[in-house]
Amino acid sequence: MLIPNKHSGYKAGIRLYPGGKGGNSAPPPDPALIAAQIKSMGIQDSAIQSILAQSAEMAPLQKEQLQFGLDSARTAYGQSQDDRGFMLNRREKLSGLQDSMLTDAAKFNTEDRANELAGQATADVNQGFSSAREQSGRAMARMGVNPSSGRALAMGNQTAIAQAGALASASTNARTGARLEGRALTDRASNALAGYPAMGMQATGAGAGIGASGISMANTGLAGLNSGAMSAGGMAGLMGQNAASMYGTMGNYKNQQDQIAASNDPFASILGAGAQLGAAYIGKSDRRLKQDIVAVGADERTGLVLYEFSYIGAPAARYRGVMADEVELVMPEAVIHGEDGFASVNYGLLGIEMVEIEGTAA
Repeated sequence: MLIPNKHSGYKAGIRLYPGGKGGNSAPPPDPALIAAQIKSMGIQDSAIQSILAQSAEMAPLQKEQLQFGLDSARTAYGQSQDDRGFMLNRREKLSGLQDSMLTDAAKFNTEDRANELAGQATADVNQGFSSAREQSGRAMARMGVNPSSGRALAMGNQTAIAQAGALASASTNARTGARLEGRALTDRASNALAGYPAMGMQATGAGAGIGASGISMANTGLAGLNSGAMSAGGMAGLMGQNAASMYGTMGNYKNQQDQIAASNDPFASILGAGAQLGAAYIGKSDRRLKQDIVAVGADERTGLVLYEFSYIGAPAARYRGVMADEVELVMPEAVIHGEDGFASVNYGLLGIEMVEIEGTAA
């Protein structure tokens, strides 16, 4: 019996190979997983159709609402501009009045106005005291008081003193009133149009804000109209990922099967991409593919004859193994017939390792 090589490499100038085809295989993909993915794709497709249908149904309402918002914004903008025009027109009319009031305030002479007011007040005071003297004289005459008496003279002096005080007070009040009048004229002229520039700026700012709101409404409306398509696109992306995952699972299973088939072919790793046409059947155990066959012994456990041989078309390499036709007589389950009509042996079932007896260590 051949010495097994647990390292699957060279040992004492001999390369060892594991068993051929017919060994372990990868488990098939879970049908429940594939079914779940297909079901998920169907649900996603239904969701996409529902999203697109709802988007199409909502589009007229969204457009109507957008148009209403834009029309309202246009109306508000027009009204703000009308208000602005009114205030500007009003300001122009009032500007002339303000200029006139400023001129009056500049020409106002406090001293002259004080004298004018003092004269008016003095005249009023003198007239008042003159009337008071006449009434007092008539009263004393009725009482029989002599106008030249000391009593009459004393009353006359008191009246004169009171008149002098009233005249002084009237003059002071006149000057104070003149100063206050001048200040009032200046303040009134300065404040005549104080609010109109600010109101004009407010109207201009309101118009700009309304214009910006129209742009915002248009952008919002466009986003609303596109939201359905965007949601459907995202769902379609998920559906594509699901499909890719499903087919990826199936592809991985196929790759695993191919890799297992390659690993169970004892010479697939030897030839690789460099295999030549004459060595296309290396790894087969069919006697018809071999040449220079020499019996060298027998396996102790199975009793199968061991041969050294080379493959037709690849005489440079010599191998030690069994013949498929002999194995089929003893253990038919270890023989695999390929679609090409040639037989291979699963050395793993035989408990034998096929070796390359001439070669260079890898």
